[in-house]
Amino acid sequence: MTIRVSGLGTSGLDIDSLVSQMMQAKQVPIDQMIQKKTYLEWQRDAYRSMNTDVSSFMNEALKLTLQSTFQTKEASMSETDDDKVLVSPTASSFTGNFTLKVTQLAKSAQLTSSAPLGVSSNPGQALAAADATLQITGATGTTSVSVSSGDSVVQIVSKINAQSASTGVKAVYDQVSDKLSFVSSATGSAASIRIQETTAVPTGLLNNKLNVAPAGTPTDTGVIQGQDAIVNFNGTGDVTVSSNSFKMNDINFTLLEDPSGTPYTISASNNIDVDSVVSTIKGVFDKYNALIDEVNTKLNEPKYRDYLPLTDTQKQDMKDSDITLWNQKAQSGLLSNDSILGAGLTKMRNNISDPVSGLPAGLYQSLADIGITTAPPGNSQAYTENGKIYIDEDKLRTALTNNPDQVAALFTQNGARDANGNLTVWSDAGVGTRLYETLNKSIVSGLTQKTQIVPSKSFLNIQIDDYATQITEAQSGLSDYEQQLYSQYASLQTALDNLNSQSTYIASLFQK
Repeated sequence: MTIRVSGLGTSGLDIDSLVSQMMQAKQVPIDQMIQKKTYLEWQRDAYRSMNTDVSSFMNEALKLTLQSTFQTKEASMSETDDDKVLVSPTASSFTGNFTLKVTQLAKSAQLTSSAPLGVSSNPGQALAAADATLQITGATGTTSVSVSSGDSVVQIVSKINAQSASTGVKAVYDQVSDKLSFVSSATGSAASIRIQETTAVPTGLLNNKLNVAPAGTPTDTGVIQGQDAIVNFNGTGDVTVSSNSFKMNDINFTLLEDPSGTPYTISASNNIDVDSVVSTIKGVFDKYNALIDEVNTKLNEPKYRDYLPLTDTQKQDMKDSDITLWNQKAQSGLLSNDSILGAGLTKMRNNISDPVSGLPAGLYQSLADIGITTAPPGNSQAYTENGKIYIDEDKLRTALTNNPDQVAALFTQNGARDANGNLTVWSDAGVGTRLYETLNKSIVSGLTQKTQIVPSKSFLNIQIDDYATQITEAQSGLSDYEQQLYSQYASLQTALDNLNSQSTYIASLFQK
């Protein structure tokens, strides 16, 4: 605790002001370290965000490496049934006419308050009258949730949902009905919900406040289970499936509507579902275009070196709007000219534009041959779009209709690999294969190394930790330094007071 001797003494020293000025000077190098640490944290977060986006696209690009993407067969249903179930035959499915009878849909386990909670006008008001412990059990496990006296339904829901990954149970409060619902994340009979109050002295939270436990067992909702779907494929007998999306006889089904009991008639053929394949290819390249736009924006973003992260003291004298504008400048250019993204972007462009060697004799050696190019016909300014992909759908459809196997090989050919599974001759690999390899082995791997903690910390994280240690050590000495200053100034004040007293005494002797 700092002991202060402040104010103006007979010496005329303003000790508080002097100490404050010296403390501000001492704070300057600490603020500089905080600014450097904050900037590195921003940069790390920018790498993480970009890694998330690239990884998401990598999962999309994986579709272009799979034979099944290009071998999706056509299936049709009657107009009255096509909005009740989605059907997608696989490459190995049988052809012909089939029936699918649906007796019931799969459902999640659900539990809802038997009566309104009485908080609809203000969901933030206190609901729990005392501390309580709820044990939530679902398909993925059991976890205890601590509810504090005075918690609102919003806070209780938040605490339960924070454990959803461990339990497989999610809570939702509906303000209109003023009721609380619990829903399992999975469907089927294996999905379940059970909530118990395990407080030593029950508080009545489940039955009197949340209204989810019956009066007979006020501390236990009992086990609520989900429901399997019941289907009969081609008259072979009823079977149960846990989800409304399932595969049967190499045909993918998605049930959309409560059943009428009348069997659906399905016609499957050997013809390639060109619309489906085109839709998949377009979807991947739409996301590719969005990604390269994002990456190019980050690479070319200006860096404003005069805009450093604001200190707490600086923020005190600024409006919130001014702080926002300042931070926009300060956070600009975090990934400017980044070597991982720059090199990765160049590789992706080459992956797409370079021809594929080693293909069987045929019409197609590059994406341009099937209508996928970096510029629409007649555009001489394509270079300004940084590799944006355009698709001539008519040309692509013609290629898929006439030579589907050649199109598939153009995308999916595996290419020569070494003993570790790494591509050795990139020109031999299909466009989808090498694009996925670049994303996985070059970009995602490089971005991950920038932010990783295990098995070893990245240099970026090491720098952040070093600054954190230095800041903590420097801040811990501030109080001692302040006490030292006050002690020194107190001693100086005493010495000057003594000197003034002596001077006054001596002066008085000469006046006699």
